[in-house]
Amino acid sequence: MKEKILAVILLLGVIAFVSVNTIVLNRQIANTIDSVNDLDLNAKNASEKAKIIYEDFRKKEKYMSLTVSHNDLTCIEDCFVEMIGYLSIKDTENATVTKSRLISYLEHLGRLSGFNIDAVI
Repeated sequence: MKEKILAVILLLGVIAFVSVNTIVLNRQIANTIDSVNDLDLNAKNASEKAKIIYEDFRKKEKYMSLTVSHNDLTCIEDCFVEMIGYLSIKDTENATVTKSRLISYLEHLGRLSGFNIDAVI
């Protein structure tokens, strides 16, 4: 009987951890997507704003890396660095392409960290 009670407690603990983790990840990813979407690449200080968004992502990444694929995080980091580089030389055309890829990677990460079949497979 004790084993069954322990098993139920562990099951509920795992479900609670997964639920909290999913909610936190979705909120962090959604905030990052919103920040990137709001970034005006033609503004004078676009490079500085992109660096701030990237630093915010780096802080969130410490938590994300516990349960998210490092390959996905590396792709997102690469896009941030590439976009910041383009913005620093005022190449808005390539920065726009990179911003689009970055948003796509972030949305993909959001799909994978949510409650769906993609997250299980």
